[in-house]
Amino acid sequence: MTSRTYMLLFSVLCCVAGQNVWAQSLDLEDIAQAVAEYESLFEDTDLASDPALEVELRRLMPLLPESILSTVVESDSIKTTLSARSSILGWWRSQDPLPASEVNERMVEHVRRVQYALDHYGCTSCEEGYDERGEIYVRYGEPERISRVTFDDPLLIDAIYQPGIAVSPADFPDNEFWRYLNLDRDAYFLFIQDGGFYRIGDTSDLLPSVLRSGLGYSGRGLVKSRMLLAAMRSIYRQLALEHHHFGSRFNDVDLWLAAREETGRLRGRDNVENSKIITGAALVQGETPEQLDLDQELRQPPILFAQNTILSARTQDQQAAYQREILLPSSTSEVLNALPTFALGVRHARFLKPDGTTTTEIYWHPESTSFTVPGHPAQEEYIIKSFVAQEDAAHTRLNTMTDAIRVEMPSASEAVTIPVQTIEVNGSTGLYHLALQWDQHEVTPAGIGNRLQLASRRIDSLRALDASGATLEMSDLIPLAHNIDTDELVPWPHEWIYKGMRFGLGFEIYHLAYGQGDQTSYKVTYQVSSGRRRISSTSVEFEGQSRLETEEVYLDLGQRAGEIIVTVSVQDQISGHEISRSLTLTLFDDQG
Repeated sequence: MTSRTYMLLFSVLCCVAGQNVWAQSLDLEDIAQAVAEYESLFEDTDLASDPALEVELRRLMPLLPESILSTVVESDSIKTTLSARSSILGWWRSQDPLPASEVNERMVEHVRRVQYALDHYGCTSCEEGYDERGEIYVRYGEPERISRVTFDDPLLIDAIYQPGIAVSPADFPDNEFWRYLNLDRDAYFLFIQDGGFYRIGDTSDLLPSVLRSGLGYSGRGLVKSRMLLAAMRSIYRQLALEHHHFGSRFNDVDLWLAAREETGRLRGRDNVENSKIITGAALVQGETPEQLDLDQELRQPPILFAQNTILSARTQDQQAAYQREILLPSSTSEVLNALPTFALGVRHARFLKPDGTTTTEIYWHPESTSFTVPGHPAQEEYIIKSFVAQEDAAHTRLNTMTDAIRVEMPSASEAVTIPVQTIEVNGSTGLYHLALQWDQHEVTPAGIGNRLQLASRRIDSLRALDASGATLEMSDLIPLAHNIDTDELVPWPHEWIYKGMRFGLGFEIYHLAYGQGDQTSYKVTYQVSSGRRRISSTSVEFEGQSRLETEEVYLDLGQRAGEIIVTVSVQDQISGHEISRSLTLTLFDDQG
């Protein structure tokens, strides 16, 4: 990609972000053009061996799921085949957070991050053009906090800069500690400057090599061990303020050293004295360090305590890195964080149609205070626009649907009472995906006004139901709630229910086998569980004359608040085939 394209995307995005309206910007045409240029890098068949394309793919590799990465990398080599590039474009389409807009805001955000990484964390010897700080920035955006471990506090100076041991400030590496506690409580990265650029390291990398080598039981070796522990204490003291992982390490080292330090050595010392100590430490040689006694408290000599502390720290750092690899997503986006959003309950269910295709019903309903817009005066009514895009297995759009409803707002003491809305997506076969967006607009005398809030969802990796008739098939479960006005069960799209609420399930069964007299016979088992604890289980046997059956049933979910898993299993008594579906709900004590 040319620098012009990056700068165009970067400047356009900055303009849009400044207006805080993203896809509603007056520069929408420029954004669309810039994104099209980026996409063309992967679409142009003449670029199969272009080095610029390989660089872009390397920048994307840490973000890609394994299923996509396997199409791009083969035997540690980057593939720029048409198939690999098509997979990348499909993945990008799956990342679009606002499917109703004309641009892929996540793609724009990525290019902005890459440009920022190139500008601030550039690395001429790195294949991606930036060092490992740049990689983390491209994946997760700006850190919540950046700090540095420094080596100028008086306690460390007093212990480290000793006559006879050549240590200088230059022996301690520059470093940065990035924290992303907004992602996970264990999301942090320690970067060490190495050869002019930064790499991810561990706490032992902060220790000068001159202190880590030459440890022993000689007088000089024992002094170096104690100096090493003093450096670790300073490091862990600072890192403990940034993350709880380092608190116990600091306590262990500080306890060992505190028992051996003379009180008052630092009293009255000023920065000039510290500077003299640092300057002279590497110049005064040949003195014999004081012989230290064996540790009487921990029954370890300093060298063993220092070595064991380093070994333990490395193990803990490796475990923390492994946990980050497991817990953190490959990348995150801040696009929706910059936009006002409202809460919706959304569920879906697939049904088999007579023509062999699958219809997906999407049920949605606002939470009780969803349409309250912070900082905006309440209105008597709003327009809610809905948008659905149906995508094939490669995330290429097959068709789109739009709709709009008018919502009249009740008094401040009442909740929004609009009926549950249903969207039908028809004609699905094979693997498919759905992208959804809702926009809340104000109503003006001239018509529909500005967008105030939005919500978006993706329903990925749906598979059409089996229409062959060779085996038992079943729709997804529809959560149902009793409507007191109509005395009927209606879809319930929320993730929660409350005690006292009459709750039920609906589903369809397909391809039941005929037995004697063209009769069907099947058993349905309803199981309610919480974790590993089964709350209830009920089985009911049925007979019928149709290969398709529709069921609706009320369920008792118990009285214990918490997460509830409802599983429905169907067994065809004629063919012996079985199938089951599950859904998860959270049971609350009351509606509030």
